[in-house]
Amino acid sequence: MRVSRMVTARSGISSAGVRWFSGWILSVLLSVSCHAVAAETFVDPLDQPASAMSAVNSKPLRDIANTGKRLVAVGESGLIVISDDQGSSWVQASVPVSVDLNAVYFANEQQGWAVGHGAAILHTNDGGQTWNKQLDGRELAAIISTYFEQGHSGLSVERAQAYLEAILNMTRPGPGQFFMGVWFDTTGQQGYAVGPFGLFMGSRDGGKSWQPLNTQIENNDLLHLTAIREVDGTLAITGERGHVWTQGPGAQTFVARQTGYGGTLFGLAGTSHVMLAYGLRGHVFRSSDAGLNWSPVNNYFKTGVIAGAPLADGSLILVSQAAQVATLDPQGDRLTPITIANPSLFTGVVGLSANQFALVGLNGVTTHSVPVKAQSSMALMLY
Repeated sequence: MRVSRMVTARSGISSAGVRWFSGWILSVLLSVSCHAVAAETFVDPLDQPASAMSAVNSKPLRDIANTGKRLVAVGESGLIVISDDQGSSWVQASVPVSVDLNAVYFANEQQGWAVGHGAAILHTNDGGQTWNKQLDGRELAAIISTYFEQGHSGLSVERAQAYLEAILNMTRPGPGQFFMGVWFDTTGQQGYAVGPFGLFMGSRDGGKSWQPLNTQIENNDLLHLTAIREVDGTLAITGERGHVWTQGPGAQTFVARQTGYGGTLFGLAGTSHVMLAYGLRGHVFRSSDAGLNWSPVNNYFKTGVIAGAPLADGSLILVSQAAQVATLDPQGDRLTPITIANPSLFTGVVGLSANQFALVGLNGVTTHSVPVKAQSSMALMLY
């Protein structure tokens, strides 16, 4: 049985993998907050609503989404902030947890999801003003065990048991787990959440219930899954060993694609013309055939590229761990550096218009414009 063999092989390097991945999380997602609280007054962060904060736009934030009418950013200690004026002012949302949140995604203007530590999945149906918890790590192991033990996976008893043992041994579902990315379709009904050690959950009812979907992705090694994104109708997931898993329209399985790189990829961005995958040590790859084939993009990034987003004119913004920011032309061929005033440790980016974007990171959220020179250089190249 391939699944059980892979558990043995991967467990041989699991300690080193855990150490490496822990270091990566510290550098990419900012440091995990540790609060010393007396045992007699301890409240689980999964049950503790986020505290009210001042100057919320300057607090550490990790990801940001544009709903079309509103900007929504998520960060440490359950902080979620919203802006209805393109980032000029921000207010704090009502959030039922105080765990760190890693990613946010909106299926439409009203329905959004945020995921993070404690394997928490949060949902909003009012554009991000208020949130409710749909799942946390305390339920995760039971959900996964029930799914495979009661025959819901569609596998034989032997194969289902092998999958379950692999997931419990390597993924270790529980409140110590976390999600790195989330996506839902435009109806807000079907969605996925991904995380380390092959953590892959799905929902068909808007997040009211969740199931493990490890049988629907070619990832028997339980590689880390770092992000999920839809690009021009194709769903794609990034992860370890340079993998990008793609699911075309109407397909059920995420198929593993090779970029030719052996390191970790952190995320995806794209337009109708090109899909980008980016990751460690400045590596950026492009695909013009919905993720089937990949080629490297020459660039000047010196450290990991950790965020990317499209702009309204079809170009893209890419951001590195070293606060390097660049625009990429709509065809995904040429990078143009942008100088950012007061650079910081950035972790997320979102487009606001054809020449404006917002960055989030250690020092909160800031908005920026693409210099005319950068726009001109792209125009000259294309025309």
